[in-house]
Amino acid sequence: MRQSLADRSMKYLFLLALLIITCTIIVFLVSKLSNYEKQIIFFEKYLKSNYTLDDTTIKEFVKVFEILYKEFPYVTEYVYPIELLAIGIVETNFKNIKGDNGDSLGYFQIQAPTYWYLKHYYPEFYQRVNFFEPWYWDMVKERPDVQLMTSILYLYDIKLRYGEEDAYSIYNGGSEAYKDKILLRLSILETEFKEFNRR
Repeated sequence: MRQSLADRSMKYLFLLALLIITCTIIVFLVSKLSNYEKQIIFFEKYLKSNYTLDDTTIKEFVKVFEILYKEFPYVTEYVYPIELLAIGIVETNFKNIKGDNGDSLGYFQIQAPTYWYLKHYYPEFYQRVNFFEPWYWDMVKERPDVQLMTSILYLYDIKLRYGEEDAYSIYNGGSEAYKDKILLRLSILETEFKEFNRR
């Protein structure tokens, strides 16, 4: 009888220990977001706190990052949301405008030849966001998702072909001054991102 009670007690203790371990692992996994996911959240909150962009635009931006993270993770190994935040700030301060005498379009100032190149080499990304239209201002000004996707693909393509070191200057036609602006902005954003993660 005593042996039976001891066996039952051991079973209950074992099950309790197993339950505690399982709960601990689940809590750890849920709370441990990847750096990329944290950057997506930071990107969204930064825009909401510092710009007057409408919620739909911000949601479209976030959706692009989520698509890449889930479906094209190899891109997320090279290009991070914080980089696009820096580019959007330096290029237009997140205004959806024409620049360079009308040659560059949108928040991230992409030019039509760049778009055509990217659409030819990375068609699956544009198919994923249902964009089959030509890269004309009237068609892209209402598509922040396409603008962001194009900017990400452009930076990704540059990094693959020319390496990390020259990517930012090449993004802006080889300008070292532009690269310095991006690096400075990235430094500021990374400090803010660390603070954000501490909260």
